Amino acid sequence: MRRKVRTEHARQLAIARQRLSGSRPKPVTTDDIHELVRGIGCLQLDPTAIVARNHVLVLFSRLGLYDPKLVDVLLWDERRLYEYWAHRASIVPTEDRALHAALPPPWANRNRTESWMTARARSSKLILKRLTANGTVRAADFDEHAEKYESGWGMRSPISDSLALLWFQGRIVPAGRAGGGRRWALADRWFGAPLAEIPDSGLAVREAAVRSLRALGVATQQQVKDHFIRGRYYGLAGAWKQLEADGLIVAVDLGLKGDWYVHAQDIGLLEHIEAGEFEPRTTLLSPFDNLICDRNRTLALWGFDFKLEIYVPRTKRWGYFVMPLLHGDRIVARFDLAVDRKAGVLNVIGERWERGWASGRGVMRPSQRALDELASFLGVRVRRQH
Repeated sequence: MRRKVRTEHARQLAIARQRLSGSRPKPVTTDDIHELVRGIGCLQLDPTAIVARNHVLVLFSRLGLYDPKLVDVLLWDERRLYEYWAHRASIVPTEDRALHAALPPPWANRNRTESWMTARARSSKLILKRLTANGTVRAADFDEHAEKYESGWGMRSPISDSLALLWFQGRIVPAGRAGGGRRWALADRWFGAPLAEIPDSGLAVREAAVRSLRALGVATQQQVKDHFIRGRYYGLAGAWKQLEADGLIVAVDLGLKGDWYVHAQDIGLLEHIEAGEFEPRTTLLSPFDNLICDRNRTLALWGFDFKLEIYVPRTKRWGYFVMPLLHGDRIVARFDLAVDRKAGVLNVIGERWERGWASGRGVMRPSQRALDELASFLGVRVRRQH
């Protein structure tokens, strides 16, 4: 029999597991950031910086004011985080190297010789030889990088394809950035140790499913499949059935479509939430935030129909870099924002309140504080354009 859970409590559990409730650490340390990334699994990388880079904003929404240079310390100095492919190109914990190696992206599979990546990655030996001799390389260091072709991912070359394949295979790793490009190193040399024992794919899928469910708080099997290591859950149905049989995941009835689950270790947290111990916050979310990156799940749990306006044709979109406002356990508004760094302002180009929150009734002060806090973090001031 499924445990009945009220929808608002399910939302609160999801928010709590995403570290978007409760008190924030002060001051924020590298340990705080590292622990946060371990808890939510990954920070998606995206080049869009209309307000700030996505990973910077995801951390801000959870930690408040912090020094973004601490992320660089974790990546390039302490090397407790590194860049790899989670559900998208992401920052992930270094201790997850073996897990990611067990479940590489499908196009990195060495047995799939017909894949476009493997077929075009003709320069792997050259890159590995150069790395062995020089320590680090950039794509631009190779004359062959000038051989460009048009792909669905823009202009590419055999060098960029080979670097991508070696990265997906876990053999090389980003070791810094030069301009907008990555500098690469041999992974074992960069981390100072070879990979730990790589689990078999069955155990890895089970572990990844648990990590995904715990990061989400409450989810369906499909939502788990679309999160954390999207596209790499080979044999998830069998692993899921075994997790339920072992009592590690618990079926819950939210009164919503689908079969929803909570991890057994989060039942205690759920009970505290049901007892009224949820500590709400009001904060702005990146459009790529882990809480809302699954649009179907966001619509099901929050009734919030959210699209990445960046990818909507100009004539059909509302805004461009649209940041939803999380208030307690509800998403109550969306703000179209852009930073003018020369003028030192965070421009509020547009705002739209969800049904039931007309003109920010009862939320105006918290929403203004959220805007002011974001502006302060970015070192600018708020300017409304309407």
